[in-house]
Amino acid sequence: MKIAIVHYSTWPEMGGVENVVRDQANMLVRAGHEVKVLTGTGLDTSEEYEFVLMPELAPDFPLNKAVRDVLVRGQADQNFSKYRSVLVEAFRAALAGIDVTFVHNMFTLHFNLACTRALFDLAPQHRLVAWTHDLTASNTDYALPNPTQPPWNLMRTSCPDVTYVATSDLRATEIKTQLKPLVSPVVIPNLVDPARLFGLTPELRESLVSLAIPWRDFVFLLPAQVMLRKNIDLAIEIVKKLCAAGRNPLLLITGAKDLNSPASEHYGVFLRQSLPAELKTHVVFVSDFFAVQDEMMRDLYLLSDCLLFPSKQEGFGLPVIEAAMHRMPIWCSNIPSYRALEGEGSFLFDDLAKLPEALKWLEAQPTFRQQRRCRRLFDPTIVYSKYYEALLVALMLRKIL
Repeated sequence: MKIAIVHYSTWPEMGGVENVVRDQANMLVRAGHEVKVLTGTGLDTSEEYEFVLMPELAPDFPLNKAVRDVLVRGQADQNFSKYRSVLVEAFRAALAGIDVTFVHNMFTLHFNLACTRALFDLAPQHRLVAWTHDLTASNTDYALPNPTQPPWNLMRTSCPDVTYVATSDLRATEIKTQLKPLVSPVVIPNLVDPARLFGLTPELRESLVSLAIPWRDFVFLLPAQVMLRKNIDLAIEIVKKLCAAGRNPLLLITGAKDLNSPASEHYGVFLRQSLPAELKTHVVFVSDFFAVQDEMMRDLYLLSDCLLFPSKQEGFGLPVIEAAMHRMPIWCSNIPSYRALEGEGSFLFDDLAKLPEALKWLEAQPTFRQQRRCRRLFDPTIVYSKYYEALLVALMLRKIL
């Protein structure tokens, strides 16, 4: 499907809607769609969607500025109709061959009323979606000079040929109460793309789908070389117990070899060969796929829920400090070098019998609960399958002129 996304501005302009546009575009591309972002200001992010600057939408476009200067005084002149016609033609050309167009805020914010009017004109010939983050009509920060007169009355007028999407129940209620004729918007929450938010390396960007992180109950990180004293087999046993209990864990082991130790190589071979087939989607030796260097290590900390570090002995244990700096809950072994860290952020154990207590402790940690809740609600993969698929099917069933 060919999908256009329209907004006044995009990256590097920093704002919630600008981030949503970028995340939405990348999500739709990963779902197999062709995506074109149309905007008045911004820069190409060199991502996989098409980026098109529309100079007619820019704040410094002469007609835009001239119309805005008059409207702000509560007046309208012949430039409004002229600018509206320019925008109709510009959009008509830009949307040629497009199946569905997501229009962010332009139907409900007054920042470019000629553009809103042009979109009303185009609606019968296009499948337009009024993606509504904000409404002038319900925002006390905005005072229109002539709210009941054209073109300002567009802010309280719904377009009958447009599908309205609200980003929350609150916005849906405002659409229903503020716009006439009455419309019933679809509620679709915003998404947050961890690839953008965390600035993930290309390798981990490509791996996000296969790791299935949004569906995981727990994402554990064990950043260690494959050495006997690192006690990696205990971490794998923990994962095995969790799977047997019906949970869906993921254990990310950095797993580089100790090049100075033949025993390390033998231990690594043993761990991999003895891993039961049913655990292969739950235990990942990251170094089997990528070189784990600084940027990759940062990404693993950001994507994980809990440090799992069950070493039998350590002189210091740097990952415990790194995890604390990443505000990450810690499960670590009860050895002298870690006892000084015991407290609200760490749980010390080296006995599988303590696993139920450790789980209870982890699931009581606010940071863990929030991270897991957010990925289950707002991860792009979740949001697309739960909301976008049905919306796109419904839109394609609507005939256009």
